Amino acid sequence: EGKHFSQGGITAAFEKQLASLLDVPYAIVTHSGTAALTMSLMASGVGPGDEVIIPALTWIATGNAAAILGARVVLVDSLPDLPLMDPFEVEKKITPQTKAIIPVHMNGRSTSMDEWEEIAIEKKIMIIEDSCKALTSRSPKGYLGTSANFGCYSLGMISILSIGYGGAVVTNDKELYEKLLIIRNQGVEYSISPTALD
Repeated sequence: EGKHFSQGGITAAFEKQLASLLDVPYAIVTHSGTAALTMSLMASGVGPGDEVIIPALTWIATGNAAAILGARVVLVDSLPDLPLMDPFEVEKKITPQTKAIIPVHMNGRSTSMDEWEEIAIEKKIMIIEDSCKALTSRSPKGYLGTSANFGCYSLGMISILSIGYGGAVVTNDKELYEKLLIIRNQGVEYSISPTALD
């Protein structure tokens, strides 16, 4: 067990601890926050010709994750008094090609997930929380990154929790989690997973 270079028992134990910390059933470690966002978009079925709505005020990785997959990045302005994406402006930008919205919790400042969930249900759009700089920050709904289809975190050098370089995705949906497991390593499955330690 100790001979795994990566994705062995230590990784699985860390994923289990992270899921427990954030009170979600599933967590998966990635090699960066950008990878976490990209994998979440892939698991959402985003590809060329699709549109992904993101805030104009964010780190470039939010847009790069969509662009990597050939999707069109649609920028939306912030609220007048907060550095958070304006839900009213988002609704004006939604088209039949809109596949996902990535609200960003800017440095732990919480965007209103109730509004995003409403839009997701009404328009059948995937919501991916960019919580890369918000690990363990909370709102009345719980930990940031745990309310939508996916929550993405950075574990890089300037993040709240740093493991040197890395990221993570959390979800409450078993089917989406299983898609992430397949995406993470080109379809290769390992005998050890976070749930294997139960």
